[in-house]
Amino acid sequence: MVHYDIVVFHIETAFQEDKNEEILEFAALRIHDGRVQKSLLFGQSVEEGPFGIASLSKRRQEIIEFFADTVLIGHQGTLGLRNLERTLNVYFEQVYWDTLDLARIFFPTLQDYRLLYLAEILRLAQEEELNSFSAERKAFLTWKLFEACREKGREYDLSFFDQAQYFIEGWSGKGFFDDLRREITTRFSDRRIQTDLVLAPISEGLFSQNQGHNQKIPDSMNWVIECFSQNGILEQSLPGYECRLGQMKMARLIAEGFSSAHHVVVEAGTGTGKSFAYLLPSLWFARKTGRKVVIATHTIPLQEQLQKKDIPVLEKVLPFSFRSSVLKGKGNYCCLKKWLSCLSNSSEIKGRDQKLAILSTLVWLRETLTGDIQELAKVPGLIALWPTLNADHEMCNPSKCSKAGVCFLLRARKKAEEADVLIVNHSLLFSDLKTDYNVLPEYHQLVIDEAHQIYQTALQNLGSELSQESIFRTTEAIFRKPGPSFYGSMKQRWLSLTERVPIVAWDSFEKHLDNIPELSLRITEQAQELFQLFEDILGPNRTFRFVPNHTNLSWWKLLLIQIENLSGRIKSLATVFQNLTSILSGEESDEIEELRYVIATHLRELQEIQETLALAINVHNPEQVTWLERSSRLYLKTSPIRVDEILKEKIFDRLETVILTSATLSIANSFNHFLQDIGLSLRTKTAVVDSPFDFDKQMNFYILKNSSTSQVSDQEKLANLSEIILEVVKRMQGRTLVLFTAHKLLQETYEVLQPRLKRIEIDTLAQGVHGERTTLLETFKRNSKSVLLGANSFWEGIDIPGETLSCVILVKLPFWPPSLPLIEARSEFLKAQGRDPFRELLLPEAVIRFKQGFGRLIRSKEDRGFVILLDDRVINKYYGKYFLNSLPVKTHFRGDGNLLYEKIDEWLLGI
Repeated sequence: MVHYDIVVFHIETAFQEDKNEEILEFAALRIHDGRVQKSLLFGQSVEEGPFGIASLSKRRQEIIEFFADTVLIGHQGTLGLRNLERTLNVYFEQVYWDTLDLARIFFPTLQDYRLLYLAEILRLAQEEELNSFSAERKAFLTWKLFEACREKGREYDLSFFDQAQYFIEGWSGKGFFDDLRREITTRFSDRRIQTDLVLAPISEGLFSQNQGHNQKIPDSMNWVIECFSQNGILEQSLPGYECRLGQMKMARLIAEGFSSAHHVVVEAGTGTGKSFAYLLPSLWFARKTGRKVVIATHTIPLQEQLQKKDIPVLEKVLPFSFRSSVLKGKGNYCCLKKWLSCLSNSSEIKGRDQKLAILSTLVWLRETLTGDIQELAKVPGLIALWPTLNADHEMCNPSKCSKAGVCFLLRARKKAEEADVLIVNHSLLFSDLKTDYNVLPEYHQLVIDEAHQIYQTALQNLGSELSQESIFRTTEAIFRKPGPSFYGSMKQRWLSLTERVPIVAWDSFEKHLDNIPELSLRITEQAQELFQLFEDILGPNRTFRFVPNHTNLSWWKLLLIQIENLSGRIKSLATVFQNLTSILSGEESDEIEELRYVIATHLRELQEIQETLALAINVHNPEQVTWLERSSRLYLKTSPIRVDEILKEKIFDRLETVILTSATLSIANSFNHFLQDIGLSLRTKTAVVDSPFDFDKQMNFYILKNSSTSQVSDQEKLANLSEIILEVVKRMQGRTLVLFTAHKLLQETYEVLQPRLKRIEIDTLAQGVHGERTTLLETFKRNSKSVLLGANSFWEGIDIPGETLSCVILVKLPFWPPSLPLIEARSEFLKAQGRDPFRELLLPEAVIRFKQGFGRLIRSKEDRGFVILLDDRVINKYYGKYFLNSLPVKTHFRGDGNLLYEKIDEWLLGI
């Protein structure tokens, strides 16, 4: 039990024009022996009404005495506490514990740590109590959250606190852990102390489902279609389910594709229910034939939806059991061997954020059944820490690992082997192709969802990229001082190896090994020189493409010399590893086999760098493009220009059935562009399944006619754009997503809009300003009085049903800039064949992206609102018809800003 008082406080502040924060409301509860002993309330929620610094300062002594001899507790309260100290001209020396840190540690799988969300998800108060936003209510909820964290901490044995000990040193929350440890020692003295790894127990084997392979599986394909019919199994079993003809049509096409072994392409409009339409036939076919079906998605949210929402529903509904699993890349799984190494080398974990991320992981590993990072909240410090914990490492050979019995990656692979339906992402699908099918279990039926992305994903995965940092990572894994490396590990194991496997010529092995430090350092030095030259070539530009004409320029010869030097040094180190492999050949012990695996991994990584460097100077291949690109760092990138023949050979000709589906595959009802791009015959079975939504009734599509001339300056264009967005957002009271095609314009618009919208209490969220995509979307969903500005990645994969999103503004038609290296190279390739790059490349890709952006608004039958296009090329240019004819609406409005505002006002009156 706690033998001291705590003060739980909450302070509401607001920024003033002088950029200082003013305290608007203050509440504190003094807790003694688990009960509120007394409280202090100031501000707008109490009788005295609003107050300023002066009125708060009058009660300075009362506050000081209230806080005396206590531990202070707040939720993200550090800034509020500093403001209070400044206001009262006092410094509180008491220990301060932040429930934000404690919640991140003890509830590591939550994706949002705002107080009211935590109160709701952890059921800290009744639902009606969560509607109060007063400082007193928030202080009370902070106390309840503190109690929930303490209750969770009481569950652990002393080994948890032993492992946490180093990581809490110097952190203000150390006393919280120390108190818990004392309490457990006193109250639970007989609790068993566990050693080594403490993991969640798996009591039911790899699969919790009762497989029941003796079950009778319906023979007829008609059974699948009947499931979707009126009074079918779905309508009878699922409350609110309605028979949809489009979903039934799609399920029939897919079941026929599986049964008759042919490929199918289906564009399924929003609301079709396409995941059920392919999951149910896939499960039926897999169980009927015993043949695995692989389902590949592009985005993690869709994988999560299939795994956690759709498949559990079908488990309850279908008259037969089945096995499903999700397999991800090695980098998604926690390596328990590396985790133990991290705990035993705790001094290498630097900084408060990384130490708290370790504590979160310490709790998570006691709960997770998958070891998948996607379960973990993206707490500060985790992203930087994860590469030291994940299984994507040259030393990782799960089948030979001492932790193989509990390895998350091995467990996932075994589940994948035994699954009837296996869910992967597009990248893992292509990793399997690149490794000659050594990543995924054998399969002959494939469903590709979000298939409009498959071409771009193929380009990315079948190309390569190189940065100075990636070269350093490769060489440091081989040799670095100080820190773990292949060389250091071999020196540590030397005596043991020579004694245990005396048959190997270890003297010769050591001679080659001792060349590694110097060769590794020489590669690092040469890589620095090469990337400095890349910096000079790139200059202030974001991208730079290498083309044949460059071979006549003065810097080209220097580039050839630099690449030749680096390749030569890499070759020398690769030769060392080849020699080490030769010395070990013929010896079959497990230890030597594992060592050969590690050496082969290092050798492969060195050879991949050499291959990328060779591609960089091969500028005469018309089907290959190489360029420099600066984002978070400078990259050398290569890509094939076309992937149709590769996909045809490695996917479509090899597999019996491939189902490709998305909401956006056709252009004006034609699939030709998509089919040609990915290497499918134009005779492939295709279909468009219309959305069940009535778009013309549910939404208004407005095209703003632009009266400005080309002589208008960029500043005037920015002012006009910002004014239009401001007027729309004011009328909509937030609830608006604005999609840009350029980050620069997005940033400039944000800077103009943010202060003006803040004055009318509407929040402005911007990509690149307020965190990563998932965080932005969650923040937007939880505050309807906000506007979200997003660029490329926000045009698709966003699902915000309901009134939270009632307006989508498309700033421009989403044409890729023709100067992008890959677009430019693909355009030149088409021109060389006498084809039109605009009609065959730029226009089709813009139409597909436009359909994606347009589709963000209507996500359910209840959704209503406006899509506004601010680019009148769609009505002034000949190609506009391709955009308009690809949309699910038959009518639209067009006019100036005043007519737009009138239409919005009319719509708002009619809601």
